[in-house]
Amino acid sequence: MNSFSINRFWKTLQWVLSVNSRSLIGWTLGYSMIAFIGEQMFCSMNKGVVPKSIIGNISAFFTIFVYIAIGIGISLVVYDLNKKPRREAFLMLPASNLEKYLSLVFYWGVVWTIGVLVSFAVGDTLRMVFRSLAYGDEWLSAIPLVARNIAPECFTYPLLHTLGYRVMETLFFLISVVWLHSCYTFGGTLLRKYSFVITSVVLVVGIVIFGYTCKDYEIRMFCTNYANGVLVKEEVGAMTYILCVLLPIFSIFNYWLSFRIFKGFQLITNKWTNYDILKR
Repeated sequence: MNSFSINRFWKTLQWVLSVNSRSLIGWTLGYSMIAFIGEQMFCSMNKGVVPKSIIGNISAFFTIFVYIAIGIGISLVVYDLNKKPRREAFLMLPASNLEKYLSLVFYWGVVWTIGVLVSFAVGDTLRMVFRSLAYGDEWLSAIPLVARNIAPECFTYPLLHTLGYRVMETLFFLISVVWLHSCYTFGGTLLRKYSFVITSVVLVVGIVIFGYTCKDYEIRMFCTNYANGVLVKEEVGAMTYILCVLLPIFSIFNYWLSFRIFKGFQLITNKWTNYDILKR
């Protein structure tokens, strides 16, 4: 089957959901407890501190937690297929390679992400309920602050910036998210072990090198200057426009290469990668 069918894709996705449902529920409950216990520890270690400051610290920490949890999920895009019986069952499904590939990408990129966000919301809510009943604490949620940390600055302070600046910052944010997703998807498809760690290290090293290069050559992307709390200057650098063109191209290349590797899946493969270079 070479053609794409939305019905076959939906049935394949249903199969992926049914096979991973227990695992997803388990991880969601586990992340919820981690969030609950982690927030409890923050509250216990910051007795006497203003509650809003504690919530600010919680939101800063769990913003990173959410990013890591989502990245881990995306990099596990074909992890379940490392087991020979599961890989054999999946490859035998009556669906095209594209339908199978997209079902995995959708599950780990969308369903898993929703699960992570829900788990944090549940854990944060449990913390508020427990602290309110046990200590009479005020109901203060960290969810709005985490959402603000994740979103671009222009979403937090929309009236401070011009429409053009807000559009470019939002566009760059969305393109960057897609690019990161493509990188972790590629890493997860290529590598059978430590895909999240290896992909993250490569990305961090690359971003650090890029950051130092921009600093040395005074290349600016988004520049804002304030005087007495008032915005006096804003500028979108040329590099921002360049990256808005290059990153989508890199993303398409990552997805294409990832799909090429997926199409070449064999029942028996290399111990570390899903692409055996020596056999090609």
